[in-house]
Amino acid sequence: MKIATFNLWNNPTLWSERIESICATVKMIDADVLALQEVKTHVGGERGISVAEQIANETGYPFCIFLAYPDSPDEGLAVLSHIPLDMNDAIWHHDVEEANYCAMRVTFRVAGHTFGLTNVHLNWRSPDIREAQVRAVREWIGAGVRYELLCGDFNDDPQSEIHRYLTGHRWMDVALCGRGGDEPTLDYVHNPYLKQDSLLKQPSRYDWMLLRHDEGDVPFISNVDVFGKTSVTDTDVLPSDHYGVLLDLDIT
Repeated sequence: MKIATFNLWNNPTLWSERIESICATVKMIDADVLALQEVKTHVGGERGISVAEQIANETGYPFCIFLAYPDSPDEGLAVLSHIPLDMNDAIWHHDVEEANYCAMRVTFRVAGHTFGLTNVHLNWRSPDIREAQVRAVREWIGAGVRYELLCGDFNDDPQSEIHRYLTGHRWMDVALCGRGGDEPTLDYVHNPYLKQDSLLKQPSRYDWMLLRHDEGDVPFISNVDVFGKTSVTDTDVLPSDHYGVLLDLDIT
């Protein structure tokens, strides 16, 4: 089973070329379940389908959940899936502070096992806010199900307090399991959208995928990869200012 996370960069820069590149990249990685961040609510700024629905239509995903932020309704989080989704929810449907409106969650079943997937986009401005958000998300997930995935744009690196907090509560960073993927996802050296900041910032791995599982039910991680680093269309345009993360997970 392939699970992926990808920040689409909700920015008008080269949008017509980038959406083509996004769709081509999504087709190329062929994830079974795909978590998306910075998803624009309406295509072309008009009332109608979201960018998530546009991508699903153009790439053949039969299941698409898009949830707009109530405090910023022009953008939201989404999950695309080839697997039927049993449940979807957002943290803002619950009694949490507005600053913690940062996550959505779905559940699905594969080979007799139930999976939960939580898709987050944490605050980019403040470490204190990110720490509060991570704590709120963890409490919201609670005990969860046998296999829980937590992924998205954490806006921080693996040396951060939020990373230490999560790994200290049984969340395993799949990029550190020795199967690949421990690469920058914000690449200030090679990504053309970020090169203007290359003298000020170092490449960082801000996009993570973490796994928590019941004791004794250890899934096999066959591969972790970073995608979106090159163009896969004739326009030679990268899909986003972020690279995505792809997890290959074998469940027996």
